[in-house]
Amino acid sequence: MKTRNTKHKLTTFLIYFIFTIVPSLLISFTITIHKMEQYEKDYRSEAHRSASLHANNIDSFIGETAGRLEMLATLIKVQQFDLINIEEILKETHKSDDRFSGFYWANPKGDILISSNSPYTPINISDRTYFKNAIELGKTSISGVHTGRISGNNVITLATPVIENTKPLGMLLASLRIDRLENNINSLLNDEEIVIKDSIGKTIIQTGELPAHGRVVTDHFSLDHVPWTVSASINFNDEQIYQNTFFYYFFTAYIFTNILLLLIYNFRLKWNGRLAKEQYEFQKMELIGNLAASTAHEIRNPLTGISGLVKLLSEEYHEPKAQKYFGVIQNEITRINSIVSELLFLGRPTAHTLKNYNANEILKEIEPILQSEANYTNVQLSISYSANDPFVSCVKDHLKQVILNLSKNSLHAMPNGGELTVSIDSDEKCCIIIVKDTGIGIPKDELDKIFNPFFTKKKDGSGIGLTVCKRIIDSCNGIISIQSTPNIGTQVEIMIPLIRNS
Repeated sequence: MKTRNTKHKLTTFLIYFIFTIVPSLLISFTITIHKMEQYEKDYRSEAHRSASLHANNIDSFIGETAGRLEMLATLIKVQQFDLINIEEILKETHKSDDRFSGFYWANPKGDILISSNSPYTPINISDRTYFKNAIELGKTSISGVHTGRISGNNVITLATPVIENTKPLGMLLASLRIDRLENNINSLLNDEEIVIKDSIGKTIIQTGELPAHGRVVTDHFSLDHVPWTVSASINFNDEQIYQNTFFYYFFTAYIFTNILLLLIYNFRLKWNGRLAKEQYEFQKMELIGNLAASTAHEIRNPLTGISGLVKLLSEEYHEPKAQKYFGVIQNEITRINSIVSELLFLGRPTAHTLKNYNANEILKEIEPILQSEANYTNVQLSISYSANDPFVSCVKDHLKQVILNLSKNSLHAMPNGGELTVSIDSDEKCCIIIVKDTGIGIPKDELDKIFNPFFTKKKDGSGIGLTVCKRIIDSCNGIISIQSTPNIGTQVEIMIPLIRNS
């Protein structure tokens, strides 16, 4: 017993593991892989956006500076090279922006004559590449990073020549401080690391700090005005993100699979309950059938004797009063025989061989009986037949009994008159028989019990009429269903499979 319980628990656990844990792991793993690819794309896009932002900021500033120098060069030209005025202009411009290390004016030989920094030591810059390029090309030239000879700061220098009739008259210079550019970059930093390198790969600026753990996603962006490359690196803590994403989707999938398993388990319980109920109903009907058959036989034997004696007595006593009593007794014997016949059918429903019959013909044979019963109860009868000949496999008398039983039930439900409709129709697969009335109807809570043996609301009903009807239709592989609304009426629909080759 203990071994069996252990095995049952192990089986239950394996089923639970296979239907919840395994799918949850597979689902979470698959989604996490996809999400990690998406996260990496997002981080790479963020690195690109950051590199682009800083590169555009530096490019914009250098371009703006070059434009400002060219405007100053035009102003100096207009001032007719008045050195006093030029010095004043350069100092005022320097004072307004601390990103500049200094502004300078040099003659065509490279001698610096004016500086916005005071005091200063006159020097010659004719050996500088950016100075030579500006003189030769006649346009603004930008240097690489170098140490300013006057300020001593790490700078880049922009040189704009002042030209008249293709002859250089002097050179306007502006030095941008690298440390100020770095401060400007720091003000825009979020969680990234920015590295700026020149054309030979030498690091000019490196700012921002990334955590030691995790993977780094990097993107690059080149500047337009200077041959620099801006690299933005973002920490992609893929291990932590992977764990968080995996566990999030694992628990989500775990909850979902548990709900699904509960639904399946609930469905299985209902299914097993339905099978158990059907088995119970089958056993109950089998027991009722056996009991009914044996009871019917026991009743029919003495009933035959009573009927014979009553007939003899009715022949001996001719008084009207006695004949009336004999008639009542004979009618009751007939009714008991009818009930016994139904009990016998419950006992042996498969005793007859099914044959193919035209349902229209079966209804036509009992139409006079239906019409007579309807006239007697003051009910209007309406009968309609199928346009085609619907052949079904059945026992002819049994199908007649079903239609008659249903019609009598409808007539009893209309004590004050009404309308009874009996119709036969067919579709591609089934013959459809409908018995419909405008009677008192059946309450909703009684519809589920209507086919139960011995359930009846009639004072003199046996409660097996509809049970017999259902057994007959079941034996024809058909379906019988009832729809009813109190005080409006009842409709019984029978669907029996058609026989094609008849």
